[in-house]
Amino acid sequence: MLNYSNTTHRRLAQAMQVAMHIPDGDALVFLIGKGNERSNLDALETWIKETLPAFDDEYGKVVLPYLIDRLEQTLSCWGNA
Repeated sequence: MLNYSNTTHRRLAQAMQVAMHIPDGDALVFLIGKGNERSNLDALETWIKETLPAFDDEYGKVVLPYLIDRLEQTLSCWGNA
């Protein structure tokens, strides 16, 4: 599992807010936050902090065959040199 800094969580939340055209305000606090957030951005940050660890596990399972294939390609290039 990757460890993300608080700065990374905040930047991801900011990027998601812009990409999804989420307005300022606090409506997401009720929907995806814990209730102690002050803004949609804070709620997104909380959601990201809780979601990323689960995503890392799922992503690892999905990406493993791709990584194995890429490693085999890289190693075969070295073997042909």
